[in-house]
Amino acid sequence: MNFLRTELFEYETHYRVEKLKSQGIFENKRQDPTGLIAALQSTELVGVLNMLYCILLHGIIPDHNTSAPAETYPQHTIHVAIQSLRFLNSFAFLDLPTFQAVCGAEGLSLAFRHIVSSLLWYCYHHTCEDLLHEVIVCVGYFTVNHPDNQLTVQSGRHPTVLQKLCQLPFQYFSDQRLIKVLFPTLITACYNNPQNKVILEQEMSCILLATFIQDFAQSLSQSDNKSSQQKERIPGAQDYLDFSNRFPREMWEDARKFFLNKDTIC
Repeated sequence: MNFLRTELFEYETHYRVEKLKSQGIFENKRQDPTGLIAALQSTELVGVLNMLYCILLHGIIPDHNTSAPAETYPQHTIHVAIQSLRFLNSFAFLDLPTFQAVCGAEGLSLAFRHIVSSLLWYCYHHTCEDLLHEVIVCVGYFTVNHPDNQLTVQSGRHPTVLQKLCQLPFQYFSDQRLIKVLFPTLITACYNNPQNKVILEQEMSCILLATFIQDFAQSLSQSDNKSSQQKERIPGAQDYLDFSNRFPREMWEDARKFFLNKDTIC
């Protein structure tokens, strides 16, 4: 897994820095000079989702309605899960449409939902911040501007993936460091989806998301030079935590109005 992730970052380094300067990660036109993207697509991301499903669920879907803590995973299982999700997030950062198409495909989308649902439940009962943050970011990339994948996170057993995200500990709604991790994913999961917005409003106020977008937009002009310098450097672990890389900048204002709108009809 570390080898695959290293290969992916080396591939990114060759061309992605210059491409990001002009078009950002939400631009669909991607080059694939080495054929790596095609290879990962044809192998369903080298079977990472199927592997995670096997080692985390063992063919059994746990009952997430119980209040009993989940059984503790061995440390090596946690390590594999973290590295696998970092691999998925790195690929999403490299080629978002392909990532969404593979993870949202029939069959794999169900496995993806079970995996992230189980990991969110696990992290709720066991402190594992690194794993939780990778899961949150991955759900964000999975759902951004993708109605079918938005449906995936609000379907299935209750609490659904979307409900679990809304029920994370209070710090994720009060601590600015953690807000920056969670809120972009809530935005991508619910933007332009009235049904998901209604589910969100049952757990929290949409005004919080609108305020987050507004505050981020207002501070952007003050940090444009710094952000530009960050995008020019070799890709790093924090790049996919940046709001600009998790939700298209040109949609911020429309999203802010969407979450302020009280007339949503489902």
